[in-house]
Amino acid sequence: MVKTAVELEVLEEKMPESPWHNEKVRECEDMLREAVKSLPTAVVFRDLYFHFKGRCYAPDLAVVLQGAPPMESIGLVYRVPEDGPAPDAIIEVAVSSKSLGEALGEKVYFYADMGVKDYLVIQAFPEKPIRLWFCHPKFDELPCPVDESVLETLGVKVLVQGQKVRMFDREGKEILPLREALEQERQQREQERQQWKEALEQERQKREELERRVAELEQRLKANKS
Repeated sequence: MVKTAVELEVLEEKMPESPWHNEKVRECEDMLREAVKSLPTAVVFRDLYFHFKGRCYAPDLAVVLQGAPPMESIGLVYRVPEDGPAPDAIIEVAVSSKSLGEALGEKVYFYADMGVKDYLVIQAFPEKPIRLWFCHPKFDELPCPVDESVLETLGVKVLVQGQKVRMFDREGKEILPLREALEQERQQREQERQQWKEALEQERQKREELERRVAELEQRLKANKS
């Protein structure tokens, strides 16, 4: 894909991300990728510029369920509809009042025009409990504060616990980032190994107690014979 002036200009518009913002986006990205891994055509984009009707924004996370172009053919800008369809779901992580205002204001109208179905804003101010804002831009809704939200296009429920974002699938099973899932599996194996060791130790103690009783009984029998 040939880079245009638009592609070069938009690079200057995106502010550098803070480590806190990076961490929160990465956590959500990991869970989203786990959520759609069974959907062969689904693609999760991070910080990719979407261009539509002369405007351009780079959402933190965007999911295109079908029709996304091959990754190797995408340049700095994804043009809708020339390159592919609009994202089905978008997630923005706001870590400051300014970014929250943008996410709840001008970006909503852009995503609405583009045809985004599910739009979730995660208000993740440092040292404060996370809040959620959700709407369906395609149907001219504006984001409202919610305790939990359902990304209907993905079949994913999102809720928060303190400063942690949690996601669940259609069956109510929690979606864990791959690293967290592997760590949980490691802990499970370690717990099972410890339980096995404890069971073996109990069996050894029972065997020793049985052997002690047998030895005492044999000594009594010898004593009686004598």
